[in-house]
Amino acid sequence: MAGCVILYNPKIFVFKNIESYLDHLDVLYVIDNSEIIDIQFVTALKLINSKIVYVPQNKNVGIASALNIAARLAINSKYNWLLTMDQDSYFYDGEFFDIWITNIDNDNKIGLLAASYTNEYDQWQKVYSNNFNEIHFAVTSGNIINLEAWSFTKGFEDKLFIDEVDHDYCLKLRKHKYKILTSKKVFIGHMIGEFHETKNKNVGEKKKLILHNPSRYYYMSRNVLYLCKKYFFTDVKFVLLRFYYLIKMLGKMILIYPEKLTYLKFFFRGIRDFMLSKYNKYSP
Repeated sequence: MAGCVILYNPKIFVFKNIESYLDHLDVLYVIDNSEIIDIQFVTALKLINSKIVYVPQNKNVGIASALNIAARLAINSKYNWLLTMDQDSYFYDGEFFDIWITNIDNDNKIGLLAASYTNEYDQWQKVYSNNFNEIHFAVTSGNIINLEAWSFTKGFEDKLFIDEVDHDYCLKLRKHKYKILTSKKVFIGHMIGEFHETKNKNVGEKKKLILHNPSRYYYMSRNVLYLCKKYFFTDVKFVLLRFYYLIKMLGKMILIYPEKLTYLKFFFRGIRDFMLSKYNKYSP
């Protein structure tokens, strides 16, 4: 099996993350989206193992395009399955790699198998086997994707760049009757944004708020609206839930986000560019 990890301005901790799954792969494609290449990092990376194939892009092509690059490399090398990882993700142990293979022999409609990072990710679940449940959506990190299904669905949507790439891909898989499976057991550590502490002024209660870089909210608003338009007639429930997600996000920005104007600026620029059909990487 092949694997890939997508880098962007990586730090030294990435080495340890890679080591948590490298032994289970024949080859690891390291797709580097950094605009400025860290020569020392790359030199140390190549010394870890000869399985590593470093593929610099010399610019940020986005998560969707980087995943597509890795999938094409794997297919060209005659692989049928590809592990997809973020630089921040890591496996707790190797058990996932022992169990995934037992579920693919008798079912050619498995689109991907996800190593779960939470017990509460997908509200809709159906028991598939002893080790896996069928779900509607999985994040892009910690997946073993079926490359035949990737080819059939024409891969990840390049123009989305980063956010909603996972939702779009899973919707395409389900449209073509491919199953999305997730492990019943939590196998990976996965970082989502940064934690910030907020305080309710009325009751003095403190809560943790997960925030991303403000520019991410440009992609969130633009891409959610794109998917709502794209799947309006084929998955109305998904559309309504994602639209509610946007409204809820806007409410949080107004009520509790720090630096509200910065976040709101990017959020509304995303809406503007959706209306202008302007996609790919954000440019002011």
